[in-house]
Amino acid sequence: MNSTKDSIKDIPEKISDSQVVTYIHSGDLGTKQVKLFKTLTHSSDKVISEWFDVSEKTFYSYRTTTAKLNINFKEKLLLLISLYKLGERVFGSKKAFNDWLEKPNFHFNNKQPVDFFKTISGIRYIEDRLTGMLYGDNA
Repeated sequence: MNSTKDSIKDIPEKISDSQVVTYIHSGDLGTKQVKLFKTLTHSSDKVISEWFDVSEKTFYSYRTTTAKLNINFKEKLLLLISLYKLGERVFGSKKAFNDWLEKPNFHFNNKQPVDFFKTISGIRYIEDRLTGMLYGDNA
């Protein structure tokens, strides 16, 4: 695993639980990855802070200072970065993936997939749907 702290390129688009544990404890996640994640999503600090169950102030400090990220934040950050990379592959662009995330979907009880970002199992469910789409399942 690359110890470069200024990149997300080494985070795989499908990340296993063992890889998550390794990344969380490597010390390679910080402000730079939080900033890069924000640019992937094109979402506001308010919306992103809700996904992570932290205050806007905490999210802002994670994005702008060298504040130490808590372990739950790191785990979700890794999973969401990985999910966005997979989504871009499936849809061909970040914009198309973001558009899909914002539309109600049958597979998500007619809710927007982005509504499932608040839990690890929700993120994994979206990942499963995207993987299905790679192999010809409709979504």
